[in-house]
Amino acid sequence: MTDRQKRILMGLVMGIVASLFVHHSTRISGFFLTDPIDGYEYKSYDARMKSGAAFSEEASIDDVVIIDIEQNSVESMGNYHEWPHAYHGQLTDVVSSGNPKALIFDIIFDEKGADNYYLVDALASNQTKPSPELQQVTNQYLANNDPTQFVRSTSKSTVAHHALVFENSDSINFLYAMDQLPEAYDAKNHVLDISPEIAEKLPTAERLGNTYFDLLTSAHGAGAANFPQDEDGMIRRAPTAIHFKGSGKVFPTLVLSAVMDILGIPANGFLYDFDNHLLRLRDTTGTTVREIPIDEQGRMYVNYYGMYKTFYYIPYMYCFDPDMLDPSYWDGKVALVGSSLPGLMDLRNTPVQETFAGVEIHANVIHSILQNEFVKRASNRKNFLSILFLAVLIGTLSAVPKKPFWGFLILGLGVMGWQLFSYSQFLEQRFMWEVIRPTLSMTLAQLGIFSYTFLVLEKDKRFLKNTFSTYISPELIDQMYDNKEEPKLGGTEGYHTALFTDIQSFSGFSEKLTPSELVELLNDYLTEMTDILLENKGTLDKYIGDAIVAFYGAPAPVSDHEYWACLTAVRMQDRLAELREKWQGDGERWPEIVHHMQNRIGINTGPMVTGNMGSAMRMNYTMMGDTVNLAARLEASAKQYGVYIQVAEESYKACKDKFIWRDLDFVIVMGKTEPAQVFELIAEIGNMPPGYDKLLPAYDEALKLYRNQEWAKAIDAFKASDELESMFPGRKTNPSRIYIPRCEHYKENRPGDDWDGAWILLSK
Repeated sequence: MTDRQKRILMGLVMGIVASLFVHHSTRISGFFLTDPIDGYEYKSYDARMKSGAAFSEEASIDDVVIIDIEQNSVESMGNYHEWPHAYHGQLTDVVSSGNPKALIFDIIFDEKGADNYYLVDALASNQTKPSPELQQVTNQYLANNDPTQFVRSTSKSTVAHHALVFENSDSINFLYAMDQLPEAYDAKNHVLDISPEIAEKLPTAERLGNTYFDLLTSAHGAGAANFPQDEDGMIRRAPTAIHFKGSGKVFPTLVLSAVMDILGIPANGFLYDFDNHLLRLRDTTGTTVREIPIDEQGRMYVNYYGMYKTFYYIPYMYCFDPDMLDPSYWDGKVALVGSSLPGLMDLRNTPVQETFAGVEIHANVIHSILQNEFVKRASNRKNFLSILFLAVLIGTLSAVPKKPFWGFLILGLGVMGWQLFSYSQFLEQRFMWEVIRPTLSMTLAQLGIFSYTFLVLEKDKRFLKNTFSTYISPELIDQMYDNKEEPKLGGTEGYHTALFTDIQSFSGFSEKLTPSELVELLNDYLTEMTDILLENKGTLDKYIGDAIVAFYGAPAPVSDHEYWACLTAVRMQDRLAELREKWQGDGERWPEIVHHMQNRIGINTGPMVTGNMGSAMRMNYTMMGDTVNLAARLEASAKQYGVYIQVAEESYKACKDKFIWRDLDFVIVMGKTEPAQVFELIAEIGNMPPGYDKLLPAYDEALKLYRNQEWAKAIDAFKASDELESMFPGRKTNPSRIYIPRCEHYKENRPGDDWDGAWILLSK
């Protein structure tokens, strides 16, 4: 059997094992992976739901209308909590007269005190000859505040449905479980005919939180307004019925109460099929008019049609006045009364939006039922088959390529393909497949075949690496193994960035430290600097004593390599400052010279050759070229200006907007004839060092005078900027001091009108 055949067989086995493990173990309650995976499955569910909702338009659904207690209504009619119930009675009369399919109140009402009403009524009755004006005001007050109107209007309406709020007991607050419903509430027309065995599987409650029992009893329909949240606080599911444990009665939800009326569903028309996760609604003729997908507790997944206010909202103030909105508007519509005001505490967290009016969740549910459009989730059997198929497919395909790392690409394509499929299934059919478990099973199958290939089939390659890695680079060992060829000398030209760094006056350290101390210090320093280099996409070329030679963009391409080189330099200086503080904190452990250690960095960008260079027996991946030489010169010449990061123009131009700079000079370094403009790199944008906000403008003004050949003014300006320079220990000069003697020289030896501003450096 060939290696490929072995890998394919192992891929098949790994796929089966991974799918069995993921499907079964991650559904066991208490297993350490179950809760995290369920959480991520819900996040995937939310993402798809939000994607589907993103295509909706505001107020695009108007067959279910929300009567909104919003800001304008409150400002016009007064504080909502002070509204007399007669307002709601008038609303009930007006809307009901328009022949809607249902009028649903998503509001919990408490009975209001009526002492003022009866007092005014008594006073008016005792008036023998009241004035017409007083009689009119009195009659208006009595009409607007009649405490019985809401109940009367509700009793007359054949479409009014009121909300029940069910709760669990809370002994701490003396809210104990109820054995029976309150006697004042006659619920015989509001309960379902459900068997006790089915009722036990539904969400349960121990208390009824309502107190206005006359209103509930008079209502044509009543149902639970509860929206239990998932563990993460999200509302994804809506109950279809609630089991009241005290009496054993089962109540429909508020929306299902209205649906029963609209579709003609009797009390015994709720048929729960928990084996197939369906709720079948049957009308009085025994015909199944709806099949609603449900979960193990009889809850349906809310089909969110859009973001907040996808449904049509009308201010409450317009709806209870027939002169403002003709009642005929409500013909054939479903009206939901609720509030979008934050102060009324009916804002919920949903998959499509964090702040979502609770009344609109009811609107989504009833619209979904009336339109016969439901969110359907794949059964456990279908999910297992999908997991098995995908794990076996990815495990087998990952085994085909000779190089095991190709398996990660195959895995990525598999995961992406399943994501696209699951999204399309939801957007087109509202069908929810699991995403996280299939992804995990594919990943485990691929990792299994990768591990098998790497640990078992690539022993020869590891032997070569273990044997020769001390002498030959890992890249060349891979080349030897894969291409069956010996390493060869040669390089390629490219546009890259070179970085050189060196410790200032390092020879002085060897005089103050023992050899072992010097090695310890140098290893500490080089480790920190190299870590920063590698973290910022650099390639380490070599160490030359205390010097670090590095480049960016080879052997692997690096976009914005100029930026990464400059960022490395800034981070190196920041880390060195931290090291100085650490060494100073060690007290006498280190001599004074260590406490003030500085390094210099030179950076240049341009064409260079990178590749394997050396001898036929021993080679190294390195760089060479004029660009490299100039970078090395910039590191060395930085000491002449008293700066610590010197950058050439090509590097500067590529990332000048991301850092704080100082224009240093036009210089001709040793071995060159053309001037190069150089800059001091100071810090990242937004991290201006103390004092530099004053120093840089003063220095720039002095440099401008210098380049305009105004020597006397330039001398005074550079002296002024010199006063602002920080001359910390170890810093012997600064750019301002460099220019003062130059100005004095040019003052006596004028360079002429064709002067290009360049200065020849006579030493490294």
